[in-house]
Amino acid sequence: MNTLVFNLLFVRFMNKCYLLINKFLHLFEVMRVSEREKNVYLTFDDGPEEEITDYVLDVLSKYNFKATFFCKGCNVDKYSNILLRINKEGHAVGNHTYSHLNGFDTTTKDYLSDVEKADAILRSKLFRPPFGVLRLSQFLFLKCNNYHIVHWSLDSGDSLLDAFDLTSCLKRIKIKTRKGDVVLFHCCKRHEKETKALLPLYLEWLADNGYNAKILK
Repeated sequence: MNTLVFNLLFVRFMNKCYLLINKFLHLFEVMRVSEREKNVYLTFDDGPEEEITDYVLDVLSKYNFKATFFCKGCNVDKYSNILLRINKEGHAVGNHTYSHLNGFDTTTKDYLSDVEKADAILRSKLFRPPFGVLRLSQFLFLKCNNYHIVHWSLDSGDSLLDAFDLTSCLKRIKIKTRKGDVVLFHCCKRHEKETKALLPLYLEWLADNGYNAKILK
């Protein structure tokens, strides 16, 4: 076995180990909220960005729904006025790192520095790791520093890009929605088309079926 093949196999093995550890760590993260009422927890990643975040806020306002926005610090630096609107309208804000780093591909030191850089702007102990992944060392640091690590129980599918199909995504999330679900959406340019197509239809369905949307705390 040559060195290149060995290295490739080793990388694959380590990636599988990281994924298995990450699945275990989800047991200690917020996946869903215990609810007696018909409440769900809408979350929006990767913003704020021009137009799309304002669109999301407008649609939420139509139904008097509240949501939690996991913001990239670099975007907040560019669009601080949109963050002000998010706060003013009663939504919650969470940390999504400053630079949208993948925990698996980043040293723990660099990752945590990036989290703290975003925290200096956002001042929130709600945290969602980009791509939903963390190394064990990153996870332990965040927990020891009182971060509430938030995953999700229901992925809207608005980040599927070319694989996105509005009809199938909407049907799936309608069937799977339950009380206390933490629902993943995005509010960034990359997924703008998909979010704009799916979000208003889903919110209309929630309202018609007696659901309310609340912020995470």
